[in-house]
Parts: sequence; structure tokens; C-alpha cells
Amino acid sequence: MSSISAATIELLIQERNQGKNLRQLGQMFGISHEKVRQILAEHGRSQVRFLAENTVAVKLGYPVAWLSQLRKEGITNPTKPGGHWLYSEEQIRQIPSLIAQMRKCSRCGRPRPLGYRKFCKECSQNRRKHYYRSLSSEE
Repeated sequence: MSSISAATIELLIQERNQGKNLRQLGQMFGISHEKVRQILAEHGRSQVRFLAENTVAVKLGYPVAWLSQLRKEGITNPTKPGGHWLYSEEQIRQIPSLIAQMRKCSRCGRPRPLGYRKFCKECSQNRRKHYYRSLSSEE
């Protein structure tokens, strides 16, 4: 391990924390993935902890579909190193505010209840009541 500098080890840990797998790291630094694994094992676990999408949904109390919608719209950027979407602790802290923003009524900005796709209950009723006016471009 003496041939690898402390700066390289620090870079390895940073890149691993960003979600790169061992093979990618080995290719980046010109060493085998087994050597990367040994270095990371010797110099401690990564500082960033990742949680699976299902675990995050249960922990925050949101449906998994809401998290996947944030991911598909490009609002969150989880990593997918081994087939499962993984979220860092920083991303997990941001999700409640992102979901609150996503769940706002398109018309008035109030929170939408479950089952309402675009508008809150009052705006939906108003649109049904005044259908032709809501289709006009002035409103």
C-alpha cells in the first residue's frame, strides 16, 4: 500500500462516496478493483451512507412512487451502482421540501391532497364548475 499516496486514497474515497463502483475506480486510477477494495477497507468505510429507495420511502413516510417521480423528473439524482437506487443522507434531508414543492396546486400553490394530480380540491371543483372559462387562455 506504500506506493499509493494519501492524496490518491482521499480521491478514491471521494469518488466512492459519489457512487462509483470498484471497477470504475480501478480503471480511473490504473489499479485492479481488488486493490481498490483493499485500500478502501484499510482506510475505513466511506463517510457517506447510502440508503435504498424503498428504505428512504418507509423512513420518510412517502410512497415509493413519489421518490421515483422526483428521480424521473431529474429533481433528485440518486446513484445506481448495483441495480438499486441509493440516496445519500444529504439527498434524504432534501426530499421532504422537494415533495412539498412537487405537491403544490398548479393554480393556487396550496398543498394538493392525495389523488389530486394537478390541482387542489377547491381549484378542481372550480374548474369543473367553470369548465369553458378554465379552458380559455386568459385564466
